[in-house]
Amino acid sequence: MRCDVLVVGAGPSGSMTAKILAEEGVDVILIEQKKEIGYPVQCAEGVNKFLFRDTGIKKDPSFIEQRIDGTVIYFHNEEYVLTGEQWKGYTLDRRRFDKFLAENAQHAGAKILTSARAIGLKKRESGWIVKIKLSGKPMEIETKIIVGADGFRKSVGKWAGLAKEWRTDEYSKCLQYTVPCQDMQEKNKFHIVFDENFPSGYGWIFPKRCKVNIGVGVSPKSNVKKALQYFLKHPITKQLVGDNVVINEIRGGKIPTCGPKSKDEVVGDGIIIVGDAAGMVEPVTGEGIAPSMISGISAGETIAEAIERKSWSKSMLSIYYKNCMRKRYIGSTVGESMGYFLELKRKIYDVFSEKSTPEERKKFVIENLMSF
Repeated sequence: MRCDVLVVGAGPSGSMTAKILAEEGVDVILIEQKKEIGYPVQCAEGVNKFLFRDTGIKKDPSFIEQRIDGTVIYFHNEEYVLTGEQWKGYTLDRRRFDKFLAENAQHAGAKILTSARAIGLKKRESGWIVKIKLSGKPMEIETKIIVGADGFRKSVGKWAGLAKEWRTDEYSKCLQYTVPCQDMQEKNKFHIVFDENFPSGYGWIFPKRCKVNIGVGVSPKSNVKKALQYFLKHPITKQLVGDNVVINEIRGGKIPTCGPKSKDEVVGDGIIIVGDAAGMVEPVTGEGIAPSMISGISAGETIAEAIERKSWSKSMLSIYYKNCMRKRYIGSTVGESMGYFLELKRKIYDVFSEKSTPEERKKFVIENLMSF
């Protein structure tokens, strides 16, 4: 099998890359190791309200679970209500949302293979030979350019010699329960809880139509299961959700919280890395859907131009990184916003701890969270 571009991973970044390429008439194949795109879900499903503006995707009622009008931050008996535009958003149905994006790519002309797992690759003068297993059967795909949209594992980047293993200070472990809840209190808010039992992370309660996502993100050295069990009994969880929590679904995973990786770790001759694999996750909240999609758009645009020029060297593809950093994201650009959030991340865990006083926290919230 041959193509101009092979995209590995049909999450938001991969599907956006494939869509942009297909719209430009590029012969693109999108492969996904799961049998069903978007399932099982490994996400808290909360997004910033600017996602649709910044990515050009139209809101569709099929994947919007709950409109969010603000965010509440809790620390012990303190409560901070953030109602600025940057703290509003939506809770999605990620299963439907991911399918929606993949279908957009397919309708544009991309070929999609599910149950297709990349297991290795080999560099050739004219491109790459990618080894995959399609429904368990070994086969090869010959491609000029490969896009690694394979998430936290970033196997494509590692095989190509670009990516390094994540350091323990570059990611968080997450675990979440989805539970039925018809009458959650303050259902139009994201709820974020800081606590000493969530080191370098936080607990979240994100409402959906008839369910709620209750989860925690903690440092890699912490016991995430123990942290989530503690959170289920937390006063805020009981206040918002109640005592009788019935678990419908368990989700877990790891997310990068270090911000975008360097250009040399995401671009090479005939290869671009996007999404979580490229560190395209907002480092404070861990929201990666929007920045990952933006990276996919930038990759698609860059590769389409490279195919037209018949040049996919590292220098040509490096335009991807520069253009991605310049894309609009929340109130600024990807580069500026990510830099700001990284600096904010360095402060926020100290502020929401016993190291600071309530007066210092209130001042921090007013100066840094209400106004960014």
